[in-house]
Amino acid sequence: MNQLHRFVFEHRRVLAAICAGLAVLAALSAVRGSPSGSAIVVASRDLASGHVITAADLDTSLVPAGSAPDHQLSRSDAVGRRIAGPMRQGEALTDYRVLRPDALKGYGPGSVLTTVRVAEADGLTGIQVGDRIDVIAVDPNGETKATVLARGVEVVAVPSATSDNEATPLGIVTSEHVALVLATAALESRFSVVSSAR
Repeated sequence: MNQLHRFVFEHRRVLAAICAGLAVLAALSAVRGSPSGSAIVVASRDLASGHVITAADLDTSLVPAGSAPDHQLSRSDAVGRRIAGPMRQGEALTDYRVLRPDALKGYGPGSVLTTVRVAEADGLTGIQVGDRIDVIAVDPNGETKATVLARGVEVVAVPSATSDNEATPLGIVTSEHVALVLATAALESRFSVVSSAR
């Protein structure tokens, strides 16, 4: 023990300098480890309209303090909700980007959320959530006449943006039977929509 005391006494200045250096290093590491900003929940990949969110679809991103979006969702609030329109990877999850948990409540048993891909994005101008539309199947070769496949269906999800190269997804509420008819027609037809009188 005397040898340890003697060693510490003889090297006290060196040991004090080492301890001070370690303290500074620890302080700098703590500062680097906790950058200023706000953590928000974002999409970990591109998500399609109507997709039901899982934990794997979510990621966390750090944004500058004060720039976090209003009404952002936590992970627990987002998981299990349906996307109201297509989302890009890195886009923040807010209450406007998902359907209400009871979005299909009141539509009756057998109602389902159906996504149709509309060929002409211009045809969606002015269409909003809550509007009633007719969905028309059009033969791209013009060999058969256009047919109305769904009448007066309600829009529950609209795209946040349109693409010039791809058909635009639109979320509607239909019966399961109509959803199957639309899915079958989508294999050979293009879809167009028109506003329907309530």
